[in-house]
Amino acid sequence: MPTVETCYDILGVAPDATPDEIRAAYRRLAKQYHPDVNPDPDAGERFIAIQQAYETLIDPDTRARYDLALRNGAGFAPHDQSRYRPGGQTAWTPGFTWRAQAPAHGAGWLGFIVVLVVWGMAIILMLILSLLSRAVTGGRRQ
Repeated sequence: MPTVETCYDILGVAPDATPDEIRAAYRRLAKQYHPDVNPDPDAGERFIAIQQAYETLIDPDTRARYDLALRNGAGFAPHDQSRYRPGGQTAWTPGFTWRAQAPAHGAGWLGFIVVLVVWGMAIILMLILSLLSRAVTGGRRQ
């Protein structure tokens, strides 16, 4: 399995880097790889990866989730280019994407059964209320 470049690798910072170190690395790399400055055809792709890594690491909550995923060995792609739309808009929120994993065996049935039970209870409750309403009014419509 090929190794995935982490957000820390992309920015060239240590996993215990401070927000100031992350910000400084981002600014340095963004100036170097910005497509308006760098004529290299791969500069735009690299710039997007740098921007995505920065957005992931600069937010404390996102960084904590990202670090947890790294420690747990979860599959993710910190700069999945297939998720970008033309014009520079992202089709997903800043951070990282999870690789699709197969659900646990039978997980789909559990959700289906829960939905059936909830709907069944709602229907039974409506029938009981209807019967109580008729009993109170003597079957007359109000």
